[in-house]
Amino acid sequence: MIAEAIDTAVTLGWAFLIWLTLVSLAAALALHTLLAIAWWTARTTWRAVRGAGAPGWARNRVQARLIARRTRPDYDEAA
Repeated sequence: MIAEAIDTAVTLGWAFLIWLTLVSLAAALALHTLLAIAWWTARTTWRAVRGAGAPGWARNRVQARLIARRTRPDYDEAA
């Protein structure tokens, strides 16, 4: 009788740990998704507000690299 109670408690303990792990993973995934959505929205809004009037080096890395190559012949990319 006591052995069955202990066995049940151990089984319920393992089940609780598995459940807690799965809930934690689901919460972390949901939080990560929300942060990614917020970051993407902020980046898109910033780029829309900044617009086409921004200098080429401020748009993206490729534009900055091309401008640096045109204006500085001694420019060498870091490997």
